[in-house]
Amino acid sequence: MNKISFIFLVLLALLSCSDDDEVTASNDSEENTLLTFEQAKARYETLRTTNAGLTRTAGFPTTGTRVYKGIHGGRFFDGNSTSETRVEYYAQVEFNLDFETGEFTGKLTNFRTDLAGFETPEGELNVSGVIRDTQEMGGDEYGLRFRVQDGELTQGERTAIFDGRTESKGRFSGNTGQFANIRITSTFSWTAGPDTGTVSGTIGFMLSEREE
Repeated sequence: MNKISFIFLVLLALLSCSDDDEVTASNDSEENTLLTFEQAKARYETLRTTNAGLTRTAGFPTTGTRVYKGIHGGRFFDGNSTSETRVEYYAQVEFNLDFETGEFTGKLTNFRTDLAGFETPEGELNVSGVIRDTQEMGGDEYGLRFRVQDGELTQGERTAIFDGRTESKGRFSGNTGQFANIRITSTFSWTAGPDTGTVSGTIGFMLSEREE
């Protein structure tokens, strides 16, 4: 083998390794977008304790469409439960908000719970809502209405109809509405499994941050 042929083969091998590395990195990045229970809970607590101050009229956007991402979560609450099965859950939320129309739509995905046998239930739920303006809120701040379209979550022998209802006025915070949050009462109405016919209730928040 002459010297030129040897150099060509070395370069070809290096290029092949480079291509393989790129594919692996891309796959890893995609997988990391699905949070574990612990990661989702940590993100939830970070957003819950963020103190950005309420968004006032002067800084609130009136045009454009932006994406908000965060966590929808809750802990067991006796007040809306008929089941002894206690559930703590976190789900990833993403929605597109049109500041001109004041409407948004999105999804809840990647549910994670601490209930044995129901840690990673399958199911995606639609969410929607509207901005509540200063006339409706009273004062110079903005809020939001947030609605989860009830849907089925299932894993193994368990199936539940999940529903989330807002209890209070949602709020935007940050100088330009970078964060959106609202208190949520959610229920797991069991339709299959050992708790069929009962309800496990939770209370918590939808907490989200705008992508910049």
